[in-house]
Amino acid sequence: MPENIVSTVPIFKIKVDGNDLSADAMASIESVVFEEELNTASMFVLKLATSDFEKGAWKYIDLEYFRLGSEVKLYMGMDDLVLMIVGEITSLKPSFNESLSIIEIRGYDRLHRLRFGRKRRTFMDVKDSGIVSRIAGDWGLSAKVEDTGTVHPYMYQNNQSDLEFILQRAKRIRYEVFVDDRTLHFRSPKEGDPASITLEYRVDIDDFSIELSARHEGDEVVVQGWDIMKKKQISATAKEGDEISTMNAEENGIGMTKSAFSSSSSYIADEHPVDTSDAEKLAVARYNAHLVESVTGEGKCGGIPELRAGNTIEVTGIDRFSGTYYVTSTYHTIGFSGYNTSFKVRRVGV
Repeated sequence: MPENIVSTVPIFKIKVDGNDLSADAMASIESVVFEEELNTASMFVLKLATSDFEKGAWKYIDLEYFRLGSEVKLYMGMDDLVLMIVGEITSLKPSFNESLSIIEIRGYDRLHRLRFGRKRRTFMDVKDSGIVSRIAGDWGLSAKVEDTGTVHPYMYQNNQSDLEFILQRAKRIRYEVFVDDRTLHFRSPKEGDPASITLEYRVDIDDFSIELSARHEGDEVVVQGWDIMKKKQISATAKEGDEISTMNAEENGIGMTKSAFSSSSSYIADEHPVDTSDAEKLAVARYNAHLVESVTGEGKCGGIPELRAGNTIEVTGIDRFSGTYYVTSTYHTIGFSGYNTSFKVRRVGV
């Protein structure tokens, strides 16, 4: 298991609008789930048995404080609790039968707010990071953004939700979008960070599958555009040497593909770069987006609340595939079978 983690008893805690659940409500919980994925609103699911047969009479659990929009804090752990999500209830789904009544309470972190409505509006002389900060404020969130550098003279949000628009801008430059409580984050991926935990196959990980795949996008990316004011072509190329992180891999997927098959290029002509600097950022972003999918994997293990999307981990005990991986999604569940975690990862090579 990860250092300094002692795993014996799975536990969880739930607060609704700042208040602990009643003893009756806690006793009625069948399972709790937390699910997250890069660039997606994280989700929680609570399943409660709202009635049971006791001494010849139905006993109902009071669910009045579960309302749409109520804030939920979900903590999970093994002996020690870790805050997994601060979210809001978005749906209540009761089901009834003769033996048992169940209600499923589902919600998301506050990134989900940006899905409401669609807008048509123009942004003038602004950076992507500035747009994200403005949109965060529109939804009552603070913003923690990395400066994106390029000033765009004109950008149009074309009948899109704020979330669709931000994710479109993020994909263009390979940024990540997520919300932590009331703070909207807009940042570059952290594949180069030190591993937060180390997991060994057959010790910490029960199941692990991996796929190394050829990179059909080619070993170089060329971005082309046109400068309307200067009436000249804009061009930039990203290739070997433009890796943002090697993730301690001896060979990356693009290099292995080139050696096994042949050299090839991808041309990007629909991104409309502002200038050469912007084109260079786009080329590097697209090149690394291809590269980081060279090795993908997924695994299952006992519950580890510290195993989270957006962190790097060290996986050992799998021969040449051992090394640093970037976590792209996790699924944590506590139920009758205990606390279990499933996760997906990616890596640039082996």
